[in-house]
Amino acid sequence: MSDNQTPVKRNYFIGICIVLAAFVLGLMLVWTVKTLKSFDDTVTVRGLCEREVPADRAVLRINYTAQDNELETLRSTVENNDQAIIDLIKKAGISDDEIKFTTASFNDRYSDYYTNNIRFRYTAHQTISVFSSKMDVISKLLKSIDGDLLKKDIISSSYANYEYNGLNDIKPSMIAESLEKARESAEEFAKNSHSKIGKMRTASQGYFEIDDLDENTPQIKKIRVVTTVEYYLK
Repeated sequence: MSDNQTPVKRNYFIGICIVLAAFVLGLMLVWTVKTLKSFDDTVTVRGLCEREVPADRAVLRINYTAQDNELETLRSTVENNDQAIIDLIKKAGISDDEIKFTTASFNDRYSDYYTNNIRFRYTAHQTISVFSSKMDVISKLLKSIDGDLLKKDIISSSYANYEYNGLNDIKPSMIAESLEKARESAEEFAKNSHSKIGKMRTASQGYFEIDDLDENTPQIKKIRVVTTVEYYLK
């Protein structure tokens, strides 16, 4: 009798183990499905960081044109004009290594078959450039140089381009700020959707853009960067 009951008990025990294993396997399957499904729940947000900074370098260009019927006379005029411009620039506080210019370009207008009734045969065009980080000096020069040269019978046209070269110094803090703003946006989204922010899935940093603040204040630069971040939701 006991010999017949042993196989029954053994089969009963095996059956219970199979049921329990199936139950545990089912729970694990449900958990796996939920976990995998949670990986599909993400939110993509963007964080914008903007800064306004003063330009730290300027390029001042002074252009003028001279004319004459004698080439040697015109060359002498250009040399005198160049020296007059350089003297004014250096007097303002610009050093020699900040001044750049090459030989003026000369044009013989008689070589132009479509030009008639010309008064001067030869024309010379010259540009003298100043590359400097002395922003106050450049600002004053830009306001006064054309007027001062006019008093010397030199008609000039001057303009300045402004640059910002300190981007590497502020990049880390701007990236950190853009990431912080992206997370704030993600947290706001999670709050409204009754979920929580998980780990970061992907992140992409945009290009740094440097533009003039506006057309009237090119000496102030606006820098912006946008970081795109994807977070898991849980």
